[in-house]
Amino acid sequence: MPCTSHFLHIPDDVLAYLLDLTSMSDLESVSKTCKQLRVICRSIRAPYLHELKQEGLEYNAASASPTMSFPQALASVRCRENRWRTMRPIISSCRSTLTDSNFTNYYQKVVLYVSRQVASTVVIHGDTLERATYHGQADEVTRLHAADVPQDLLVLLQMHIGTNMSYLTFLSLKDMTPHSAAASSMRVLITSVSPMGYFATPLDARGLRVLGPWCAILTTDPSSNKGELHSNVLLLCNWKTSALFKLAGIHSDKVDDFNFMNDRTLAVIHRASNPSRLILRLYDVILPRQLCLSGRVTLKLSLQLPRIETQVSISPSRILLPRALQEQIIQPHQRPQEVFPPNSGIMALSIPLATGVEKARLDIAIHITMLLSIARCDDAADCTLLWNEWGPKLSRVFLINDVLRANGDVEPLQDVDGYRVAYSASVDFQDTCAGISEDRSRPAAFILDFSPASIQWAREEARKFRGIRGTLVTEASVLRPGYLLAEEVISSLPYTRTMLDGYLPQHQIRLSQDEVVYPVNSLRGPPLPNLHNVYSFA
Repeated sequence: MPCTSHFLHIPDDVLAYLLDLTSMSDLESVSKTCKQLRVICRSIRAPYLHELKQEGLEYNAASASPTMSFPQALASVRCRENRWRTMRPIISSCRSTLTDSNFTNYYQKVVLYVSRQVASTVVIHGDTLERATYHGQADEVTRLHAADVPQDLLVLLQMHIGTNMSYLTFLSLKDMTPHSAAASSMRVLITSVSPMGYFATPLDARGLRVLGPWCAILTTDPSSNKGELHSNVLLLCNWKTSALFKLAGIHSDKVDDFNFMNDRTLAVIHRASNPSRLILRLYDVILPRQLCLSGRVTLKLSLQLPRIETQVSISPSRILLPRALQEQIIQPHQRPQEVFPPNSGIMALSIPLATGVEKARLDIAIHITMLLSIARCDDAADCTLLWNEWGPKLSRVFLINDVLRANGDVEPLQDVDGYRVAYSASVDFQDTCAGISEDRSRPAAFILDFSPASIQWAREEARKFRGIRGTLVTEASVLRPGYLLAEEVISSLPYTRTMLDGYLPQHQIRLSQDEVVYPVNSLRGPPLPNLHNVYSFA
């Protein structure tokens, strides 16, 4: 049948020039119309895909930008990566005074402070600052909190002193007032009530997460009998409708922490019956929707973490995940493990260890895309993979002396954004992390960059004998048994490490796509611990 489209009568080189100016998503749509346009679009993509491969990145058509063309996207990636590689801070764009709250978060120009009694925000509008504070009631304390800046939402899990009643409070981040889109400003969580009928059992919550309209709490089921093995349940509260759901299907092992990798995949750190063994489990989650009002949780993958010495006590562990990854929405017909972008970033686990007066921290950085390649196997949930079967290829392990914690410092593993991890530690003058004494150590903060593009760039710099900011680490690390660990741990994921200048201890570090936020020493005079600077890297 002869072609009747006048558009296809345009010479191919002119079509290629015009299509090169369109957005990435439009180019993908055009390539599906006919064979001629598919060939032209493929020729347009080819040089940019080659450039991305040179940068150590991959292209995912499912996440093609609806606003940027290929040249714009490639320029943006190179510009952003260059800023992180050079790490030269410019003058701070914000200074926020701390009062009776602790610096908690920074995301999209919103600085958040939360304590047990007070929550406050500082919203940055160019050179002006907009402050708001929530004091709450005198007879309530905040146990956990979660924020969602795109939705202007702060959720507080609070407990009423005296009755132990737990409830969720929904606030607007900008003005710290009840959120206008919430069905009600508060949602009471009924756990269980004593025979007297006046006092509720405290909610055994293992964290609070916000995912779109859902607030998720992982807790033990209070309705189970005392003689039975306790069961873990996922409490879901829709803050827009106040609907409350309880999903079973979580393994009965004790839970340390949990986090959503996206709206269909849940990661949980379990503590097995053997106290020296921790297990990372991934679950497929179907949240309640119009077509499935009950929801469902299904175990997908179980991974053993490095085994700890039996005499070492293990405190609750933590999971940190990139925010951009968690914001990804998956359609009902899609399988969660098939739509993760190739550059998903790093999952970070932090395990506090102690033996006597000695404290340390086992931090594990796991490559998410490589991890989910294991989860694609249909029979992956039927067995638990040992550490030596998956850990050395997919992760990097750090054993850090926990000297700073003795003075009430924040968690050493502090934030994750994409392939970058921020953490603080005490280092000696040779910048080593083993056998550090308090009288020879000093506080320091680091950015670990696992990005394939940064690794490739650093290797080129080292090959050409040019100086790079930070240190490139490519050799496999070996943590031998006998010191806190019960087995030899080898991990080989390469990274670059950059020290943040002027870091003040006992405060948080927060990462965003183009910025890092941390407290710094003033240029003149003594340190001012009540001052925070927001640095943009240029």
